[in-house]
Amino acid sequence: LLSACASGPTIVANTSPGIDLTTFETYNFFQPLGTDRTGGVRTPLSSRLVSSMNRAMISRGLSLSDTPDLLIDFAVSAEDRIDVRTTPTHTVHRSHWNRGFSTWPTYNTTVRQYTEGTLIIDLIDPAENRLVAEGAAQRRINNTNFTQQELDEIVSKIMAEVMPR
Repeated sequence: LLSACASGPTIVANTSPGIDLTTFETYNFFQPLGTDRTGGVRTPLSSRLVSSMNRAMISRGLSLSDTPDLLIDFAVSAEDRIDVRTTPTHTVHRSHWNRGFSTWPTYNTTVRQYTEGTLIIDLIDPAENRLVAEGAAQRRINNTNFTQQELDEIVSKIMAEVMPR
């Protein structure tokens, strides 16, 4: 859920200790996905994420299966944030009672409101019913309408950390 900024997202990845992700050969998607609506209704975002993830997994040699070694789930969030910064500045003041000058501190406060978006990809071992790896991308966003290309880039960056080729 991360686009429309000049800088790239912050990517984090975690893998369960002792897990070798190269041993997995097949995958499929958790039902319903965390990005689906109540009742499992597939959203356009879910469809785009599935397409992006299919490309990422196939490029790593995994194949889609009805009896997968690995299940994939997504979660997204967008939070409004406020950044308040106060910086000291100094002004020179001339006193009428005193012929000298003095410096008095003043402060400049800047308030910025922004939205921070997060996409989380979970990799689940269905045989053991446990989360084996997760990756996340987070950054400021300007909108929540994401193109397939934007999601492809973000998923690719996350998977490069979670499951390098």
